[in-house]
This record gives sequence, structure tokens and C-alpha cells, in this order.
Amino acid sequence: MLFNEKVNILGLKLLFTFFIFVILISCSSGKIQKETADMIVHNANITTLNENQPTAEAVAIKQGKIIAVGNSKEILKLKSSNSLIVDANGRRIIPGLNDSHSHFLRGGLSYSRELRWDGVPSLKEGLNMIKKAAEITPQGEWVRVIGGWTPWQFIEKRLPTPAELSEASPNRPVYVQYFYSAAIVNLKGLEVLGISKNTPNPYEGRFEKDNEGNPTGLMLAEPHPGIFYGKIAALPETTKEVEANSTIYMFRELARYGLTSVIDAGGGGFNYPQQYNTAEQLAIEGKLPIRASFYLFAQKPKKELQDFMTWSDMNAAGSNKDPNKEHGFELEGAGEYLLWEAADYENFRWERPELPDTMGENIEPIITLLIKKRWPFKIHATYDESIQKILAVIEKVNKETPLKGLRWSFEHAETIKPETVDRIAALGGGIALQDRMVFLGDDFIERYGVNAGKYSPPLRYIYDKKIPMGMGTDGTRGGSFNPFVSLHYMVTGKTASGRIIYDKDNVLSREEALRVHTYGSAWFSDEEHVKGRIKIGQFADFVLLSKDYMKVSDEEIKTIESVLTIVNGKPVYASGNFESLAPKIPEILPNWSPVKLFGSYYKN
Repeated sequence: MLFNEKVNILGLKLLFTFFIFVILISCSSGKIQKETADMIVHNANITTLNENQPTAEAVAIKQGKIIAVGNSKEILKLKSSNSLIVDANGRRIIPGLNDSHSHFLRGGLSYSRELRWDGVPSLKEGLNMIKKAAEITPQGEWVRVIGGWTPWQFIEKRLPTPAELSEASPNRPVYVQYFYSAAIVNLKGLEVLGISKNTPNPYEGRFEKDNEGNPTGLMLAEPHPGIFYGKIAALPETTKEVEANSTIYMFRELARYGLTSVIDAGGGGFNYPQQYNTAEQLAIEGKLPIRASFYLFAQKPKKELQDFMTWSDMNAAGSNKDPNKEHGFELEGAGEYLLWEAADYENFRWERPELPDTMGENIEPIITLLIKKRWPFKIHATYDESIQKILAVIEKVNKETPLKGLRWSFEHAETIKPETVDRIAALGGGIALQDRMVFLGDDFIERYGVNAGKYSPPLRYIYDKKIPMGMGTDGTRGGSFNPFVSLHYMVTGKTASGRIIYDKDNVLSREEALRVHTYGSAWFSDEEHVKGRIKIGQFADFVLLSKDYMKVSDEEIKTIESVLTIVNGKPVYASGNFESLAPKIPEILPNWSPVKLFGSYYKN
């Protein structure tokens, strides 16, 4: 026994000596391989949103993930002859912005054929843009301005008149839509749509008429937006090639404004899976520059349960747990319309709609189904009164069919009360807000008064409650797609007219606002564990900014763009000195696109 023990000890000593010998030989010959980066960005001013390392100078990337964050000297040690080295020249870097509620998959299909009034300072300038666009718009097409603007941003503080649209474009039809409150068409548009004095008003909508009973061209939701769905659907369609090209350009513009991820909330008249195929194919081909998750919007009133039964039988949803899985184009769940009669409308030019008494019994089986199928869901609700009624149903269902951590949220929630926030928090839900008060806040104040607007919504209370909180734009038929408008709104409490509607105790700091628009929004696609911060192990999604978000004046926040947007460790948008890093994209289609004339966001 003693002899065997001595042999074993001798063997171990020989093995250990051999191991040390191999290490020494490897070191002397330089054969130990240190980890090297595919890409390093250094000489930067980085806001990481990582509490354990809030600032840094450099970041290293390998295979789409962040492998090191620190000072430039130590991070540059990870370079190799194959590493892409980017000098940020002292620019601010932030985590990629996430839009927690948008309609970009639908908007992308028509983006290149629309004229954008985002940021236009005067109605006079807007009408001049329509005139120029009409000159290049071919026969059979429309000049379209759909979303991204408010009359309150104009010096004139008003909507265009049908007569002004007719003067700007006498021979091409024009359609201009302000959120879901009003739309205006010119005389040519009335003619093409076949709207006359004998045309009946649509459900809860109205065609304005003159003293002789002729329609003027002004269409009003009172309060139902269905009047606009029908008119938009009547506008001419285009080819799959144009829709794909248009989607590429839409998503490239999102990258230009610092977005690296979006969550799409579906939309009326946007059918699954048929109209999702364009974006899905682009994602498969690697042509969709940023990440997209989407929820399915019930398409037919009174057929909602059938829709969700069919979709949930065909698809699993909300499966974003694996940090090693490429997250690019994914079905998240159900919403924002679970039930058409459960939806109120953010038309503050009209009185608040009451949800019908039948709403509860009709939405209950839908919520029950989604919980059983483990489908996350989001619910459109503008007013606290609506939220409370729907919340009562969720609380009831939860007693018999527990949520058990399933992700769900209310979207918009402009007039939500603190006690309602508490009830949502108790059930593990989230609140996804948008910057709609930038565009609609003045209408809200005109109807409900200054005091009602001070905490609509209660940004600070929601943030301090530590309930999951995201920020989005509701673009493109609603607000602008520009997330820096959202950031400016959270920091200042200002509307597009410049009116300050929030007290100082209801705004966020710049870092808090940034956190909501990045890490906070990532919760709504179940991805906060992989994105929203510049941290080892996270997806390499981040943005170099044209101006320092943390230092510029409040008003300059709205003028910030990206000069280099990185998604999955690859440049997807670049400008200026960094332009050569990003891939080229094809010429925009159609060749008469208004985007060629004016771009997507107004610049003087």
C-alpha cells in the first residue's frame, strides 16, 4: 500500500512538472492566445448605464457581443491585425435606443411614398413642400402626409385648410392626417375618393360640409379613427420591390436617429402574416439594419378571439430568453388591440369615450387564452378610466389563471393615476409610454385645463415606482419616429408648441430618460438581460452621437443624430468621417419619392 502511494505521488509530481514545462515553452514561443476583438471603439465618452461601471472610454466587441469596457489603453490591448479600430474623437456613446411602441413594419411599406412634416416649423413651409412634391408625383399617385407632426409645431398653430391644399396641388390628390383626430384632402382628393354631398358619415366620424351641403375636404374622428383607416386603405398600392426598398430606407432612418431596436404594435389593416413577409424576408437576408420584435393586432371586430386562437396555435411567442440566440425579427405576443371595443382613442379634440358594458365579458376569454398559451400581451389604453376597467378583468382572470410572470403591459396611459400604477405593479405588469403629449398635449390642455396636464402621465411616479417602464414614439401615423423628441420631452415636459405642461417634479434627468428609452424599453421584448446597456456580455448595440446628449442645451437634444450606429457589432449607419464604415444601400424607390426632395426629418 505504501509503495503504491509513493508511485502515485511521483506520478503526480511528474505530471505537474510536465504541465509547467508546457506553459513555459508556450510562453517563450508566444503561442498563448489572448482574446482579441473584432472591433474596438476608443477615445470616447461612454454612458454605459451599468451601475457598476457608469462611464468608460472604450469598448471591445467580438462576435456581436461586448467583451470588454474600460479605458482606451487597456481595451486597445485586445486589438489584432484583423480588428476594426474606430477612434470616436471624444464623442458621446450611448446604448442603442429601443422604441417600445411603434408601427414601423406597417410604416416601412409606404415610407418612401410619403411626405414627412416631422419638425417643419411653419404651415407655410409645409404647404410649399406639398407644392413641390405634387410637381414630381405621377398621375394616379397621391401626395401623402400621414403622421409625425402636429399643428401646434407651426408658427400658425393650426391645421391646413382644404382650400390651401387645393391651391398647393390642384392636379394631384393630397391627403394630410393629424394623428387620429383629423384628416384633410384637397378637391382632387374628394373627387378620387368619390366623396360627395350624398356620401354618408362613417361610424363615429364626420365629413365637414359647407352651407350648401358639399364636403369641404375636412374629415373628423368623433371619436372613432375608422374614418381614416378606410381612406388610407383606398390610396394606391405599389409593388413588393418598392415596399422592400421603402422598408430598408425607413429602418435606415431609424438607425440614423440612434435606434437599434424597435417593438412593433401592429395596426389596423395590417394583416399577419401576409403584410409582415416583406420585413421578415429582409431580416432573413440581413438587410434589416436594426432589431425588430412585433405584437399581433386583432384585425376584425367581434373576431378577435378567433384571431388569437389561430395565431397562438400556429406560433410560440415571447421566446427571447437565450442570450446566445440572434435576436432580429421575432413575434412577441398579442396587442395592442386585444378587443376593438376595449380601445379608447387619444383624440383630445373630442370628449373621452366610454368603454361599453360588454367589454369585460368579451375581453376576459382573450386574456385567459393568452395566459394559458403563455403569450405576452399589450393593451392600448389612453385614459385611467379605461385602464381601471380592463385591469379589473385582468385581476379577476389572474385568480383562476395566474399570470405567473407572463409579461404584459398597458400602452400610452396618458391619464393613468398613481393608484392604478400600483395595481399594475402588483400583478407584475409594465407601462409603455410614448411622447404623444408632445403632439397632443396642447389639445389636452385646451380641453381639460392646465392642472389636468401636469401629471398626464405621472412620469416621475412611474419611474420611482420601479415598475417596468418603456418609452416609444407611436410612429409613424402618430408621432415622429425621432426618439430624441421623446428624450427631450421626458427631460423638459414640453409640447411641440414649446409649452411646458409638467411641473419640475414630473420630469426625469437625462440619464433617467435615457435608461427608460434603452434598458427600460428592452423589458417589453423580454431582452433587458441582453441589451440596453454597454456591459460585458450584452449585445454590441450602441451609438456615437453627433452632439453630446449629456451636455448640450435642452433644445439641442432634439437636433441630435447618430454618426455611427452599431448593431450586433456591425456598423449599420454612418455619416461624416465614419461614412465609409457602413454598407451602401440601393437607390430609393420610386424615383419620384418625396424623401429625395426633403429627407425624413426637417432641416433648415
